[in-house]
Amino acid sequence: MSKKQHKHKGEIYQFEFGKNYIPEMSYEHRGLVIGVKQKLLYILPIFSYAPLKHPDVCHPTDHPDSKSNMFLLKASKFSFITHDSVLKLNDIRTASINRILYQQDGRIPPSSDTYKQIEKLVLQKYFPSFYHDYEQNLQTTASLNEQLIEAADHNNILEAENKRLKAELETLQNQFSAAKTD
Repeated sequence: MSKKQHKHKGEIYQFEFGKNYIPEMSYEHRGLVIGVKQKLLYILPIFSYAPLKHPDVCHPTDHPDSKSNMFLLKASKFSFITHDSVLKLNDIRTASINRILYQQDGRIPPSSDTYKQIEKLVLQKYFPSFYHDYEQNLQTTASLNEQLIEAADHNNILEAENKRLKAELETLQNQFSAAKTD
């Protein structure tokens, strides 16, 4: 695979992270691309799931309320893994495209609910106050949109009433003018 090909969010690659200090990921691991900036990739490492070692994991159906730093990827749902694995949500890595060994068969489409949940969890873990403000802004925007719709509906009612009253006034003026000329 050419390193010059464009890389995209949601793609899965095998990376060579090199030798690093504990607790950083070292050597070969899969990773989910969550961002691309020219020749740099922002990735979440993927490694084997060990239920005894990782008893608390996030999963949309099995553990939806978990606050874990591990997101469970079930092999039955993802073709790029042969056994259950976990994404390390609190360990975003910045890596050169030159660290890619090969691309895995499979991806997590950015439009999917799973990818959106992963991105949301990463935002919550790395930028909790930003995420809180963002959520508050979303709620404010939704509330303001509801108020705008209500105001527009009320405005339409008032415009219809105004039109009706103008027509009634015109009728009365015509009747008054006709009575005056008689």
